[in-house]
Amino acid sequence: RKHLPCPPLVLVILSHENENMCLTPGSAPLPTNDPTCAYWRKLVMGVLVVHVGLIILDIICFSWWDALMDILAASLCYCAIKDEGQYEVSRLLCYVMFMIFDFVFAGVKCCLFFSGVAKSPTGSNKDWRWYAYAVLCVGGTTFYLIGGAVAYKLYKCLKAVFEPGEGGAIVGGNDAPAQGGGYFGGYRSVPNNDVEGGQGGSGSSNGGFKPFQGQGHTLGSRTAGGRASRPV
Repeated sequence: RKHLPCPPLVLVILSHENENMCLTPGSAPLPTNDPTCAYWRKLVMGVLVVHVGLIILDIICFSWWDALMDILAASLCYCAIKDEGQYEVSRLLCYVMFMIFDFVFAGVKCCLFFSGVAKSPTGSNKDWRWYAYAVLCVGGTTFYLIGGAVAYKLYKCLKAVFEPGEGGAIVGGNDAPAQGGGYFGGYRSVPNNDVEGGQGGSGSSNGGFKPFQGQGHTLGSRTAGGRASRPV
């Protein structure tokens, strides 16, 4: 019986809302020059290089489904961090979830293979491709664990930069306010002169309210064929 294909990326895609789909841009890239994020980005780029090697090993071992899933995942991570100082956090989180799912499925596949339940895609003959597939099972499981941990570390650093406080909203785009090299979310108070039709300097302690000046008229008793009036 052939090995069971693992569909982690499909599960990740279906588990997200429409605006945070993994294969479509969920939000604008968030810019930051934080040195810690830059350091972990370099490590994730190294993880992608190893991921490409894993894809080549998938193709050599005729593991087409795994090769397809790894190509999609590696492309996803590359699009998330391809520009230095620009990060798509939602896609990076999708990649982390992919690595977690694939670690579980790869571990199950590894156990089934070495227990004799699942055979190599190349057959039962122990040729060089059989040993290559054994390396793929063990190395892939280890890679998904370590690579997922590195990608998650980068995600945590980005979260600390873009969402420093509890309840803070991640702000995207080029108009986000800068502070210390990072872009922070949250609420901002609006001064009174911003809500008074653009008339600056009219705000005061009473909220910018101006009392009515003039002559007021009320309906009441008529005197000399006219209406009674009183000043206001």
